[in-house]
Amino acid sequence: MGLLAAVCFGDCFSPKGIQSNWLVSTAKASTRQDGLGQVSIELINGTTAQSSITAIALGGQIDGSEIPDGLNIRQVLSVKTARKTSDAPNDKTKLKFVGGGELGIDSVSMADEKLELVSSLETRELPLELLRAIVWKNSPTIDRKIKTPSADFDTVVVDTSSGERMVEGILESINSEFLRINYKGESKKIGLGKVKAIVTADLGLDKPKGAVAALQLVDGSQIVGDILKLEDGVFEVAVTAGNTVQVSAGIVVSIVIKSDRLRYLSDQEPLEVQEKAVFAFQRPWKKNLSVAGNPLEIRLKGSEEVRTFKKGLGMQASSRLVFANESSFDRFAAVAGIAAETNGRGDCQMIVRGDGIELWSERVTGGGGPLEIDVDIEGIKEIVLVVSPGAEFDLGDHANWGEARFLKTK
Repeated sequence: MGLLAAVCFGDCFSPKGIQSNWLVSTAKASTRQDGLGQVSIELINGTTAQSSITAIALGGQIDGSEIPDGLNIRQVLSVKTARKTSDAPNDKTKLKFVGGGELGIDSVSMADEKLELVSSLETRELPLELLRAIVWKNSPTIDRKIKTPSADFDTVVVDTSSGERMVEGILESINSEFLRINYKGESKKIGLGKVKAIVTADLGLDKPKGAVAALQLVDGSQIVGDILKLEDGVFEVAVTAGNTVQVSAGIVVSIVIKSDRLRYLSDQEPLEVQEKAVFAFQRPWKKNLSVAGNPLEIRLKGSEEVRTFKKGLGMQASSRLVFANESSFDRFAAVAGIAAETNGRGDCQMIVRGDGIELWSERVTGGGGPLEIDVDIEGIKEIVLVVSPGAEFDLGDHANWGEARFLKTK
C-alpha cells in the first residue's frame, strides 16, 4: 500500500475531540477592570516593588497603585501575580506560534487562511500565518520539523501502520473530522484520527521589536511577544511584527520580559579569557553556575542561609574576563561574593575595570556575605572582571558574580 492510501485520502473519519460548534471563550477574567491586581514587580536595576498594575499605555507607561514614578514596561524584568499554574494534566491540543510560545486549545478549525479556536485567549480568530504548528500528539520527528519547517510547503505528520509519514502540500482547511491539503495539485482529505501534527511553511515573518515578553497563563500556555498595552483587563500582545492576540489579565500568572535595556553577561561571549590557577585545581569560568558546577549561591553574612542567582558568572582566582559594551549600556550591576560551596573558605579581590580604569574593587571572603555592585559605565567600551588571589593564595577562591548585567537606565 502506498503512502497516499495509507494516510486515507478520502472520507475517512476519526474524531479527536474537536468540536464543530464554536463557543465564546470562557476564560474572560471576572474582574476585567482590575488589570493584574497585586503583583511583585522586579525591575532591571535589581529592585523589587509590591504594587498593582491596572493599565499599560501604548508607549509602555504603567499605571496602578504604588507604581514608581514614570515606570515603563521596558524597565521591568518580571511581574509575578498571586495566581498559580494549574497542576491538572494538560492534554489539550497545542497550537504553537511562529514567534514562540504555545497555547492549549479546546478546538480549532481553519478556512480562508484563518484559524477559529476555543482557548484561554480573548482572541477567537487568528490569521494562519501566525501558526507554526498544531500538535495533537508530539514526537521527536515533529519537534525537529517544527525547528526546521519547509519554506515552500505545509507538512502534515500522519500516523500509519508503518510509522510516521510526512505529507507536504498547501493546507486548505480543517474541521472537526478531517483536514484538506492541496497535494500535487489535487485537494485531498486526511482524517484527523490519523493526524499527529501540522507544521506550516516558514513565511519568514518578522519578529516583534521592543520588550519581548513571555506571559505564563494559568492553564500552562505561554504567549510570547511585545506587550503593546493593557486596557480594560485585556493585554494586547504583538506575536509577530504585524499580528496581535488578546489575553485576559485574569488568567496571567507571570510575565518575564527580555528587554533591550538589559543584557546579562552570561548571555554573551567574552572578548578575552585569562585563567591561571596557582595551587588550586584549574577550573574554567562558567555561565550561570559556580566554577565547581553548582548553583550560583552566596552565603549571607553570619548565617547559614544563601542567596541564589539564576544568572551570573562563576570565576576562580586568578582569572580575567573581558566583555564588550556593544549597545552603549550606561551601568554595570552585579552581586559579588565567594561561592557558598567553599563552606567559609576563600579570600580574594574582585575587581571591575572599564577601559583600563578601576571602577570597583573589594576584598571578599567566605564569611563576608554578598556585596552589591552598581557602577557607571557610560561611554566605556570594554568591561573587565578580575578575580585575584588573597591571603590563602587561590585556595577556595570561587568567586560568583550574581546577576552580572549591563543596564540602560537613561
